[in-house]
Amino acid sequence: MSIYRVWIFRVLVAVSASLAIVSFIGPWWSAIITSELVTPGISSFVVNIYQWGIPESPGSEHFITDVTPFYQTVLAYIFLAASIGFIFFSTLLKGRKGKWLLGSIGLIWIGYAAIAAIWIAIRTGDYGISLQGVSLIQQPGEAEITASLRFGYYLAYVVGVMCIGLALIRDRITGTELK
Repeated sequence: MSIYRVWIFRVLVAVSASLAIVSFIGPWWSAIITSELVTPGISSFVVNIYQWGIPESPGSEHFITDVTPFYQTVLAYIFLAASIGFIFFSTLLKGRKGKWLLGSIGLIWIGYAAIAAIWIAIRTGDYGISLQGVSLIQQPGEAEITASLRFGYYLAYVVGVMCIGLALIRDRITGTELK
């Protein structure tokens, strides 16, 4: 086992952890709402959903029941910190334990992103907004809403796949035998 190969693996793991942070910071879903009737004086505004939820922002008063409470935001930060901690901790474990931990984190990230998309689709559907694309709503006046899943959302899948892939090829990268 070469120490250089182990460090190559650790750098790749650090890249996946860094991508998790970038995914967490960027929006997962955005909607551009265009209508002067929705918010007088403002012709359009953007509603973003992040991995940690919906922040209070101009226009979020229309979705006040969906603005994320502080405790849920804290839980999301704990999820991110725990994920990164376990990603790095998996590099210290030998044999199957490290591989299983890293692969499990990858599966959790993929599951989290999939469940988030389903939840966003359900909530946006309640407002008559499509998950992706242009929607027109007629309350109290007409508003055009252009919605889409964003880069941060897709990056969560990259993090998951990268963790699973690294778990599967860990032995080849590090040059160790499975024990």
